[in-house]
Parts: sequence; C-alpha cells; structure tokens
Amino acid sequence: MAIIHELSPHLADLIAAGEVVERPASVAKELVENAIDAGATRITVEIENGGISYLRIADNGCGIAAEDAPIAFRRHATSKLRTEEDLNKIGTLGFRGEALAAISSVTRIDLFTRQADAIAGLHLHLEAGQIQTCEEAGCPVGTTMVVRDLFYNTPARMKFLKKDFTEAGYILGVVQHAALSHPEIGFTMIRDGKQVFTTDGRGKLIAPVFAVFGKEMTDSMLPVPKTEHQNMTVTGYIVKPHLGRPNRGMQHFFVNGRYVKSKLMQAAMEEAYRNAMITGKYPSGAVFLELPLSSVDVNVHPAKTEVKFSQEKPVFEAVYIACKNALAAGDNIPLLTHQEKPSPTPAPREDNLSAAQQQITVPVSPPATAHEALPREEKNAPPPIEDFFVAVPPRAVRPQRPIESDTAAAPMQPYQSTPGFAPRRVDPALLQPLREEAEPVQVPPEQTPAAMPAVPAEKQEPAVQTITGGARVIGECFHTYLIAEDADGLILIDKHAAHERMLFNKLRRESVIPSQELLTPAVVELTAEQAAVLREQLNELRQAGFDVDPFGENSFAVRSAPAYLDFGDIPAVISELAEKTLTSRAPVPDRLDDLIHMVACKAAIKAGKATSLTELQDLCDRVLSDEDVRSCPHGRPTTVRLTKYELDKLFKRVNQ
Repeated sequence: MAIIHELSPHLADLIAAGEVVERPASVAKELVENAIDAGATRITVEIENGGISYLRIADNGCGIAAEDAPIAFRRHATSKLRTEEDLNKIGTLGFRGEALAAISSVTRIDLFTRQADAIAGLHLHLEAGQIQTCEEAGCPVGTTMVVRDLFYNTPARMKFLKKDFTEAGYILGVVQHAALSHPEIGFTMIRDGKQVFTTDGRGKLIAPVFAVFGKEMTDSMLPVPKTEHQNMTVTGYIVKPHLGRPNRGMQHFFVNGRYVKSKLMQAAMEEAYRNAMITGKYPSGAVFLELPLSSVDVNVHPAKTEVKFSQEKPVFEAVYIACKNALAAGDNIPLLTHQEKPSPTPAPREDNLSAAQQQITVPVSPPATAHEALPREEKNAPPPIEDFFVAVPPRAVRPQRPIESDTAAAPMQPYQSTPGFAPRRVDPALLQPLREEAEPVQVPPEQTPAAMPAVPAEKQEPAVQTITGGARVIGECFHTYLIAEDADGLILIDKHAAHERMLFNKLRRESVIPSQELLTPAVVELTAEQAAVLREQLNELRQAGFDVDPFGENSFAVRSAPAYLDFGDIPAVISELAEKTLTSRAPVPDRLDDLIHMVACKAAIKAGKATSLTELQDLCDRVLSDEDVRSCPHGRPTTVRLTKYELDKLFKRVNQ
C-alpha cells in the first residue's frame, strides 16, 4: 500500500497559510504592501477585535481588472514577476504570489475593486479560498479588501493569538513601518471606530517620524544627511546620544523602501554611538538605505522581513558613516526645560519636645522623588512624622566639606563638637532603605547641645570607629567598593550589588510594596508592540507598587511608583519590563520577579556615588549578618575577602 500521496489543494493552501499568515498583523502587512505596489496615495486600515473578526484595507490605487480579480486568489499568481531574471532585481514589496491565496484559505474575504476607466466595479466573496460570489458593484477607484473571521476553519490556530489590544498593537506597528518608508502616502488607522494613527502623505519624512516617535523624542532627533557611499545612499533621523533607551524597540531600518530586521545595520548604527552613549543603552531612529536591486536578496524569508546583502562591508560602512556624520554635525547638548513645581509644606510638629531636643532633631532630606509626591490615602498613610527625624550623636557625624566647582573633594575630616551642634541632613534615599523602620534616637536632656562642653581639637575621636560586630569600616574606594576589616583580614563589598540584593529580598517578602503618588505623572513612550504587551501586565505593575494608565496610543502615565524608586528611573523600568515581556515567554511569577528586580536595581545605591561613613557602616553590618546577601540578583558576588595571611604573603612576611 502506497504511503506517499499528493496533498489536496486545500490542505496545501492551509500549510502555505501557516508560513505567511501568523496573526492579523501578517494579513495587514501583505495587503498594505499590495496597496503600496498599486500606486495608492491614501491607505486606510480599519480593524475590530484586534483584526481577528474584521480587517479592512482600502486604497485609491490602480485597482484590479475584472478578468484578473479571480485569478489573483490562485496560488503563485502575481503581476510583478515574469521571468527568472526578475528575481535578481525585485523592486516591489509583494511578489511571491502566495499572499491572497494563503489569506483567503483561512478567512472570509470580500473584494471591492474598480479601475479608473471602468464604469462599474467588481465584488468577490470568498470562503476558505473558494469564490462564492462574483458580481458587479458600485465602488470608488482603487481596491478595498475586507477580511473577516481569521482562522475560522482552523480553530487550532486561534489559541496562539493574543488579546485583542495586543494584536491591534502589532497591526499598528505594521502601519507605522509603512508610513515611515513611504511618507508620500497618507495612512490612517481606525481601531474599533476610533482613529489612532494618521499621516498627511505630503512626502516629508519628519511627519511620519513625528507620528511614530512622538513630540518629545522628535524634538531631540538629528537628521541624517544624505550620504552616498559605493553606490549606496543613506538618510533618516536618529536621536541624540543622551536619549539612549534600555532596549532596541525603536530602531527602524529600511532597505529600498522595505522594513527589515537587519543585525548588520543595527550593529553599524550602534557602533556610531560608541563612547557617546551610556553602556547598556541603545540608540533609536529610522535609517533608510537605498542600493541597487541586484545587491540585495529580499527572498530569504517568507515574511520578507529579512534580507541578504551581496556585500556586507560596504553596507556597514555606509550606515556607520551616515550616523557618525549626523552625530558630528548635530547639536548633541540635551534640551532642558525648567518647570516650577511647588514645594510641599512640612507638617507641623505636634509633639512636646523641649526646645533643646528640637534643636538636635532635624528633618531628614526628602528622597529624590519626594518633591513629586502627593499625600497618600489613609490606607497608604505615611509613617508618623517622628520617623522622618534622625537624631545622631555628635561623635557619629562626620560631614564633608562642600566641593568647590573647580577643585577636587576635600578629604573627610573628623567632626569637632561645639555647643551649637546640630546633626547634618541625611539623604534617606540612601540611608532609609539600608535600615528597618526604627524609632528615632532621642537624646537625653543631659546630653543636649546646651549641656555638652566643647571637645578640644587634640582630643577629637579618630575618623574610623570600631564596629560592634567585629568588623569596622575603613572607607571606600572608587565610590563603589566598601572597605572593612576584622580579625581575619580585609572585606570588600560592592555597595550597589549588596544594596540591590537587600532591596530585592525585602520587596519579595512584602505582600504590598509601599508606593507614593506622583504630583506630575511620568509619561512613558513605547513602541506599538511594547504598548500592546504592557497592557497585559497592568496587574503585575500594580502588585509591584505602580499605578499605570494608558495615556494615548503608545504612551502610559505612571501616577504612582514604589517609594524606593527615583522619579527619573520610572520610564526606564517600565520600558525594560515591556521589552522583556515582548521578547520572552516567562510565566507571571517570573515576570513579577523581573519587575521587582528592576525596581531594586534602580533604587539601590549607585556605584560611583559618595556615601557617608555612617551609611557604609550600616550597610556593612547588614551584609555580614545576612547570609542571603552573598550575590546580587544578577549573580555577581557582593562580598570579597582578603585574609591577613594572604596580605602577609604579598608583603613577604611569611614563607610562601
């Protein structure tokens, strides 16, 4: 009995559809490309339920002749290729002749088309690739494709689709890419009856750039001057170096008017920013490469999103030189805007402290984001006002001299107690997360400044105090590594890694992460794909202390954030979460851990930032007493020890 047989045409069409039609965005991409190839100057995309139940693409292009329309839905039917030589110089977006056949095999399609010289138009209705209706119809010049009930006859494929707004976000990304590559065409996208994207189609690239990237980013973009290199031309817009993003989500590359994913062009663009952008950040922009059709193969991927260059080195050089020239010619100074913000009025003291006690108990400086905060509701009420006052005995305070603008920082000096002593203001953004909530230290009346005699200079305490845990802090090097000693030798602690692990452990243990409401919401701009997946993560964001609402099509307004987080770090955390969710398929608990990890990383003490000896002392005690703080959430060690024996060996005090 024969076991090899020829597949039926319908089954073959379903298999082909699996290569071309992955989701509604795949259908939108193929039909929009057909509209562009038809010479349209206005294209409208309308969707409902994320394009799953309804997708309409209307254009004012050349239309399809009545005798050609039924043939267009057959496999390998195309008007764009005639001979095999044409494969060496493909200049159209659609050319494979499989799109309409694949789409019609898994949907219900209505086609309305009319050419300019035709009196009447044509209406075709197809189901599962079979023509059900063919009749004359009144319709405007051009072509309108209405696609309904995607995968209605292949329900197994339906389970792989995302939620409606997620799929709609992918379609919006398709429209944005088409608008960037063809500024001479006006695009409009309508989602569930609401217009969400539009361009004027006047041929100026800045218009679609503004529509895709938003006003804030467009204001800080540099035009890429037209650069010609070895028969190639590069143009576009790129951002200034200070606007690095935590991911590559806003890098758009185009080859001969086709949106592509090119690691070669990506590497060339990022190389141009070397030594100009912070490590770990990525540039954004839209870069357009025009080169001879015979120098690029666009037929290496069914979705035509990847291309192959005959010579990669000249392409790299062309993109690199163009971006480098744009950065050299442009004004890379960040544009700063100043907005006056009211300072919160401190709450009145209602305790019965004596006048002397009030002199020594001074309010702590608010966190870096406290000036953005509003009073919280009663259920999230702040701690008592006394918890924001720190009284430090004179011998524990060692303030540093102010740093002059043209001189280096002066070395730390021992503190000299005086009758008019008052403790310095301590930044709780560094100090408070390092210690648990505790009652403020109250100075007994007999030790108030009025009763304290001045200490002569020759009897001052040394700058380094012995720590009660057996280890004492000596200082820090490079404002990054804490140095301590105990009976066994030297201890080096990476203060950022250690603080990050402590915050991470604390946030994971807390059922409700403390948050603070922002006076001015932080607006985060994302790509269409990132915005779509972020909408699915709103519950996880709330669990992590964020209050996030959609603020436009691809923007989100963050109205409250974890109390540990600086205001300036909020957009980076949200953007990183969206990108990680987009590129990974981690379960919900892992995604929440990722979010907590990002919050802990941003809120931890920054490497390279000076820290007082008191805060270093607190950090050292907690790290050495907690066995769970031996590595940061990335896996890097937090503590390194150098024993006294090893030191003696280095200085030849003992035999090797």
